[in-house]
Amino acid sequence: MRVLVTGGAGFIGSHVVETLLARGDTPIVLDDFSRGRLEYLPRGLDIVAIDIANPLTASLVRALRPEAVIHLAAQVSVARSVEDPVRNWLVNVNGTVHVVLGALACGARRFVFASTAGVYGETAGADEDSAPHPANPYSAHKYLAECYVEQSGLSYAIARLANVYGPRQRADLEGGVIAIFASRLQHGLPVTVFGTGEQRRDFIYVSDVVAALLRLLDSDRCGVWNVGSGRATSINELLDLLEAHFGQAHRRYEPARPGDVRISCLRPDRMRRDFQWEPRYDLASGLSEFLIEQQYAKTRIPASAAPHYAR
Repeated sequence: MRVLVTGGAGFIGSHVVETLLARGDTPIVLDDFSRGRLEYLPRGLDIVAIDIANPLTASLVRALRPEAVIHLAAQVSVARSVEDPVRNWLVNVNGTVHVVLGALACGARRFVFASTAGVYGETAGADEDSAPHPANPYSAHKYLAECYVEQSGLSYAIARLANVYGPRQRADLEGGVIAIFASRLQHGLPVTVFGTGEQRRDFIYVSDVVAALLRLLDSDRCGVWNVGSGRATSINELLDLLEAHFGQAHRRYEPARPGDVRISCLRPDRMRRDFQWEPRYDLASGLSEFLIEQQYAKTRIPASAAPHYAR
């Protein structure tokens, strides 16, 4: 199956591409390389470089003629969405519209959209029937994009993702708290915690997320599914686990950032029931796997050619 993966050179997307290749599919990567990296990708792929906010995206998707789309490309920083909501809208709402229009034009049979647990706002255990209460432009725009996907006429699945972590998550970008903390601890640098550290998050390992996305891809059921661990961990507890590996950190506490929520945790019961999906990693085992991968990862073979469409 020809599967277009938007954001395919990024943290989650590159793992999706790798898994699609391993099972015999033909992934096509669309990415603007603002966060993604060519070295995350194996050689020989079709790669298109474009910002999905560009209206040309729809015609490019149509020309690529994918049989299915996994739409991961997004502006993912809550802080940036607060600072520049117009740019966030252009990428996360307009960009999704462009990808959907391209998928419709080429007759794609399936559309999987990666959304966020943030659509629920403050929640200690939301299920898919919980009312949306987004607390920032990022989450609000993701919810609007969900609504458009639902009304598109495509066979669709919406995956509301908890806080994803794992190899290739960049420590130099806002949003990947585990990658940021691990990098700073590894180099003996102080760790900044925004708020009291008692804010709680649902952390889910990237390979569990990929497994969920591919089960949604292979199905013809339409709907919304939560993809999370179902367990809430405080930022202070997360640091305790990392300190067990790296040694004690110097913690600096600063005021909470605008748009941040106090607690976010998902109930993934529907994924379990409908797809017999179960996270393989709890936080302790996922962190251990992540730290081993970070320590021993070797340089990947870069793609054989530069992207063949200019942004």
